[in-house]
Amino acid sequence: MKKIFLISTTALVLFSCTNLQTQLPKQTQVVVPSVKNPILPQDNFFLNESGVAYLYELTQRDLSTSSMREYLPSQIMSPMEVYAGETLIINNINADRVKIISSPIKSDYTFNITNNSLNFNSLYQGEYVAEIYRGFTYIGSVKIKNKLKYNFTEKDNYDIILNSYNNKNLDLLVKSAQLYLTAFPTNSKQKDIAFMVLDLSSTGENKVLINKEIRYLKENFSLNESEKIKLLGFEEKANSGSFVINNYYLDYNRNNLKLNTEVMRAIKAKKSATLDELQFLEKFYSDSQNTELAALIGSLYAQNGDNDKGNYYLSLGGNTDSKAPTLITTPVEIPTSTLMEQKENDAIPIISPSTDSSKDMTNGIEALNRKSYNEALIFFNKAENNSANISELNFYRGKTYFSMNNFNKALVDFEKITTSDDNTSELYYYLGVIYHKKGDIEKAKDYLRKSREHSPNNTWGRKSSIYLLKL
Repeated sequence: MKKIFLISTTALVLFSCTNLQTQLPKQTQVVVPSVKNPILPQDNFFLNESGVAYLYELTQRDLSTSSMREYLPSQIMSPMEVYAGETLIINNINADRVKIISSPIKSDYTFNITNNSLNFNSLYQGEYVAEIYRGFTYIGSVKIKNKLKYNFTEKDNYDIILNSYNNKNLDLLVKSAQLYLTAFPTNSKQKDIAFMVLDLSSTGENKVLINKEIRYLKENFSLNESEKIKLLGFEEKANSGSFVINNYYLDYNRNNLKLNTEVMRAIKAKKSATLDELQFLEKFYSDSQNTELAALIGSLYAQNGDNDKGNYYLSLGGNTDSKAPTLITTPVEIPTSTLMEQKENDAIPIISPSTDSSKDMTNGIEALNRKSYNEALIFFNKAENNSANISELNFYRGKTYFSMNNFNKALVDFEKITTSDDNTSELYYYLGVIYHKKGDIEKAKDYLRKSREHSPNNTWGRKSSIYLLKL
């Protein structure tokens, strides 16, 4: 007859072995297998809602013992079993590092070699596989099966999760969800369960729990655009007043229009921006050419004390002061033409020239190398009237436009170049690509051949040779 168990413990017990062990007395014990590679038994449990709390209590007890299970070096090449929470050790092995091959979860476990001793510990059930090395020499593979002492069905556990979510029972949801993660970490339902926990915990504004679930989702799943938007909303709510948008959301992708618009809205709502956030908005503007977005960027740069960039973007937005524009609440439409080349008639305004054009050129080239293209254009435009080498200026500004896929403006600058220098082969390559994009194959071939003939052994000569094979 199956046993029915009742359980209770703190919601975080299964996620931090370290925290657990600081709360409870340590009772270190070493278990040495009496057979070469034992198969560890599991007790079968029937899990119901009233049983979740007691199962946690049993698990807490097991984790508090700080038990170690020691295997011999001769056993390392066969599968080894250990109970979740126990530390598996193998002393005196001829290896000094491990390379993880597979694991049921991407983080929050220990699997390493220190002083010729292999150590493994995890709270998550499943198979862990690693290769071991002595320096760069491959020694062999290690396979460890981490098991709970208690066996219950995935269906029973998941049914409790659904019921607790539908009944808005956050405490039961958190406990049953964390039990599910420990027992079934590779199950495809884990992502949906994490969003359930986020949904209920956001109502109660449980910031610690929200941030923990967000971290878990970011580290273990590839989220689509709508899921990232949901995550951004949860994170914004949990960190109101001190919200800095994580680089996870600032990895700009022009195809994620809705997410980009949400990030923009979040930046506008908090009325401040970090450098990373501003660079994200600049990339968004490069594609959208939206005047309200330009005015927002200008306002934020001015607020941060960068008057050059502030005035530049405010002028693009039709404003001359640092007052922020009306919040854009609908997705910014990106014209199809701007995905390959921006509007020819949207001239970049010339900022008042600096007294040190060489410094502006240096700053512009540095910005170009960082792929901060709009920033690079600001410096190149400032240097234009006082530039001692106008061909150099036209080359680097044209290269900037080329990098932005604005081929028409790049061509205007490139065709102004009258002198030959170290950049000639690169220039011819760009011209070849531009004329290919414009459909003039003969001109494209002509410039690519010139690039190859000018410098057959440098990067641009070789790239031109490869490009010619495509035409």
